[in-house]
Amino acid sequence: MAVFILDRVTKALVAANVPLGSEVPAVDHLVWIAHTENTCAAFGQGCSLAILFIPLYAAVALGVVIYEIRNRSPLWTETLLGLVLGGTLGNGYDRVVHAGSVTDFIALHWWPVFNVADSAISVAVVALLAGYALRRS
Repeated sequence: MAVFILDRVTKALVAANVPLGSEVPAVDHLVWIAHTENTCAAFGQGCSLAILFIPLYAAVALGVVIYEIRNRSPLWTETLLGLVLGGTLGNGYDRVVHAGSVTDFIALHWWPVFNVADSAISVAVVALLAGYALRRS
């Protein structure tokens, strides 16, 4: 829930304070706040599959909830799945409310613009895969 709230709050702050299509420096020469609306998937990819995003978000969220109800997991796994769920709900909310687009705003100028939900999902998925790989070796 914390990721969802942080995602909503940061997107609302950006929408209220940074005009769409513009950017402001956040950390000198490292990070900018760039207000964009993304109709594609993560990191601007998969634009042709945009119609599948809302059902996909719903399936992921439902899958995480069902998995958590049915399984006892270590705290780190539950935490990472919570990051996935919060990020999925954050971006899913945007897609439903904003006609298929997601507010992205963290700009590094060497990576596609992203948001808190994208970060939570990416970090959690990488950590879950690394944990799985380490357990298998």
